[in-house]
Amino acid sequence: MIALDIAGLSCRYEQTSVLSNLSLQVEEGEIVCLLGRSGCGKTTLLKAISGLLQPSAGSISLHGQKVSSAHGSFPPEQRGIGMIFQDYALFPHLTVFHNIAFGLKDLSRRDIRKRVDEMLELVNLSGLDKRYPHELSGGQQQRVAIARALANNPSLLLLDEPFSNIDSQVRQRLVREIRDILKQQKVAGLFVTHSRDEGFAFADSVAIMHEGNILQRGHSFDVYNRPANRFVAEFMGSGNLLPCEVINNRTVSTPVGIVESSSEISANPGQSAELFIRPQMLSIEKCQCKNPVDPAQIKSQQFMGTSLRTEVKLKESVLVVENSTPFPVSTPVDISVQPHELVLFDQQGHSL
Repeated sequence: MIALDIAGLSCRYEQTSVLSNLSLQVEEGEIVCLLGRSGCGKTTLLKAISGLLQPSAGSISLHGQKVSSAHGSFPPEQRGIGMIFQDYALFPHLTVFHNIAFGLKDLSRRDIRKRVDEMLELVNLSGLDKRYPHELSGGQQQRVAIARALANNPSLLLLDEPFSNIDSQVRQRLVREIRDILKQQKVAGLFVTHSRDEGFAFADSVAIMHEGNILQRGHSFDVYNRPANRFVAEFMGSGNLLPCEVINNRTVSTPVGIVESSSEISANPGQSAELFIRPQMLSIEKCQCKNPVDPAQIKSQQFMGTSLRTEVKLKESVLVVENSTPFPVSTPVDISVQPHELVLFDQQGHSL
């Protein structure tokens, strides 16, 4: 069953169009990540889904019921949506217990106590119900926010940059824990972030947003390795662009030599294109020839913790390579491309 169905949605702020004919579906129990740069419309989309902004065109349906259109909208409190914010949005004057219980208005005191205890156990905060938000760590505060959002059994959970204020050492563990909680509760989630790593780890699929629309939707592995266009490729991670000419349905000619693809190329022999290569797909080794003619040379190296970020000067171009061997600056090197599925773009930046 489809938990969230957005069809042809457009939203405006006065005369400025922010979302334009956007469509998106989230299945029951699925977690989808909206990835995009600041200003692309991610938060506006969350506002429209939650009922804080009425669309100028299109519709939003929750579990088959239309809740928003240009002609009218259900109020936020009638949508059964939970919301988790970047800054936790906890009430500082209320204890953990009363923060979680805040929206449980139609239950008896006994049932409220039971529900809060269930939520505290779910988020591993049992015994902390009498503490105030300022007495908790950032990770604990976000767990309280999760518990409060889930206490009312929402049919959909919206998460707006929920991990951005969390210490990096805690963030990875919290991402896994909250994902497990949502999966255990079988709650559909729409997760907004600008962090690719968080999106990869947290979501079942990612949707890349740009200028108010979704450019590509799919499993993170597929979007990363088979980007629909140059913008998606570069947003999903750095890469090198090399001019190339298609030789046949498996090979292309490039400034680093003949490169073979592990899958067929959808381009005609003789066609000019751009080859997009991730730094980790390039290999370098010291040039063994005694008198190299115009060789590639090491321009710089930067230690990144798990690897070296190496800049290699090749004629008028500079390629970025991820490798593990340190080289002195100006060392002549040979460049090779590891076998993989090649990504080619046409002159307009669309994938071939």
